[in-house]
Amino acid sequence: MNRLTLEERRRVYLAQQRTRETMLARLHSETVEALAPRSDQGGLRWIAVAAMIAALLGGGLLASPTLEFHPPDSLMGALLPRL
Repeated sequence: MNRLTLEERRRVYLAQQRTRETMLARLHSETVEALAPRSDQGGLRWIAVAAMIAALLGGGLLASPTLEFHPPDSLMGALLPRL
């Protein structure tokens, strides 16, 4: 039948234990790397955010004369077509 001897069972258990330990060690190292602060990206992110805000404000100022809204003086002026 498929019975393992005591020595074979011990070898299988030790192989599984080694595999488990290496996987946990790899997972732990990846977690530590992911949680480590990246100082070079922090500065670049703030520069990118500042540039995006400046671009949006500049674009808004350039587009504001074109998109001005002039409300009609009366309801009749709003409903009658302009000639």
